[in-house]
Amino acid sequence: MTDRTLELARRELKKYGLEAELRREPGLPSFEIRREKGKTVIAGPDSVELLYGVYDFAERFCGWFFFEPGRDRFDRSRIAVLPDDGVIAPARKPLLAVRGFVQEFPFDDETFDLFDWMAKNKLNHLGTWTKFYDGLSDELKEEAAIRGIAVTGGGHNFSYWIPAGKYAKTHPEFFAEIGGRRIRPTEGKADLLLSEQLCTTNPELRAEMVKNIVAYCDAHPEVKSIPLTPNDGFGWCECPRCSRFYDKSKKGDFYSLSEHVYKADRIYHDLVRDVAARLRAVRPDLSVGFGAYINYCSPSPGMTLEKGMGVGVAVYWRCINHAIDDPDCPINSHYAEDIRRWAAVKHGGKISIYEYYMGVNFYLMLPMIHFHEMFREIRWYADNRIDGLTTQFHVSHWSVYGMNYCLMARAARGEGEDASIALLFDRLFGADAEEAKNFYRKVKQLVMNTGHCHIPYPRALLRRSEMADYQELHRLAGALAAKAPGDLFRADLVLWTEYMIRFKKLFDDYQAKKLTETDVRQFLDWIHTRPANRVFVTARIDMYFPALLEDLRTGREWIHFNLDWEDAYIRRHDEFLG
Repeated sequence: MTDRTLELARRELKKYGLEAELRREPGLPSFEIRREKGKTVIAGPDSVELLYGVYDFAERFCGWFFFEPGRDRFDRSRIAVLPDDGVIAPARKPLLAVRGFVQEFPFDDETFDLFDWMAKNKLNHLGTWTKFYDGLSDELKEEAAIRGIAVTGGGHNFSYWIPAGKYAKTHPEFFAEIGGRRIRPTEGKADLLLSEQLCTTNPELRAEMVKNIVAYCDAHPEVKSIPLTPNDGFGWCECPRCSRFYDKSKKGDFYSLSEHVYKADRIYHDLVRDVAARLRAVRPDLSVGFGAYINYCSPSPGMTLEKGMGVGVAVYWRCINHAIDDPDCPINSHYAEDIRRWAAVKHGGKISIYEYYMGVNFYLMLPMIHFHEMFREIRWYADNRIDGLTTQFHVSHWSVYGMNYCLMARAARGEGEDASIALLFDRLFGADAEEAKNFYRKVKQLVMNTGHCHIPYPRALLRRSEMADYQELHRLAGALAAKAPGDLFRADLVLWTEYMIRFKKLFDDYQAKKLTETDVRQFLDWIHTRPANRVFVTARIDMYFPALLEDLRTGREWIHFNLDWEDAYIRRHDEFLG
């Protein structure tokens, strides 16, 4: 069989003008780059590591820099003079085995560039919703596999395995009972924050779910990991059989936005264990993944993480002013304890952290500078038996959060904190690196000045910051851009800071009761007339701002996304965060 990964590594050597021998050495923990009698040798335990070595050689010594998808950078002045002999990039075991992204949107014409960038930055996993995985072409699946990237379906997918369109009329008993009546789930409802669950204790439902999963895997033989994750939100079944799994006096927690509902960990984990056992009996080659989120964050009593099982711990609405393990953070310290509890029940299974290094989807391109904290918390993850780390992302806002993504990749491979950050600024800004560091220090300080903690949603930042700070950032971004007029990234920083000024003005005008629907529509029009950039995720903006328009029409107070339970937490945060 042809080794297509090794073929790609050889093609990439030629593409980037490199000369090196590729040598397979199974005993190495990763690639290693050496000089032997004036020639370069890239050694590695397998073809993927050899490919990584090619890209590392290109960046480290040959003038290339792979900051963002589809936009390689080259600076001839950075080509290094190499010694005749010796190890110039030693092998290093990665801190985390699984490193990558979570994609909550369909694949598109930027997908190939994304896979290409991931390999260049040594990322090896892309999780997506199962329905989006189904839309990924065989050609792109192959391109990912060649680059060592495992693409797995997932997301909130109870509704995928038991779709309402197929079962709502014929098997209403499969769906949650709330207030003594079965819900009527409807096709086409938003997948995000669906808050519609299944009657998970129903034995016929469990059998049907396993049947559907097996049929899916038979049709997709490349799929070996099966996600089993509740629909987003709450809405768990309250029928007599399901209710035996609840202690209604034990509610969820403030840090995980679930103190208004009782915990669902016992009922969820009972389903996971049963489905995993049923699948193991007929398809022992499959593993089952599940989530730790909102009101099912920790392992329930008796829950163990066995071989063939994997949990993704979602640190949703974490504080971004502190590292995840900071004991002085009243939010993150709870997530750290959840992670320790999962590690304590690990018996052959896997633990991955589901991160939000872009804030969350509705933080909407507001600042999150998490450079140093990321390295420290990834080391903490490794020390606590964590196997992997993925983060939500979008290519279209790369100029806002791309530095986080690059540094996450380096931290998860075990590269040095200070050296990695210094290299990033040097390659992006060259002689202007110190000026750029000052810009990002001020961005970071803007967020830190909001108080001891900061939870990433717009109100938390905009109500506790001053317009003058945004204007100063815009001035600094303009000065950086003026020194390199052709640099698209610097131009995006100018656009980003102007966006923050406009968003802040919109927010302040609303608080002053001066905002009109026309003002909001002009703000949205301004965003939509600037498509040739990597600042805006317009789909998320278009989902978010109808809530504000509705509130302007009805007189309802605009807090966030017009979900009553979520708005209630934000009001609590107003007092809790200061």
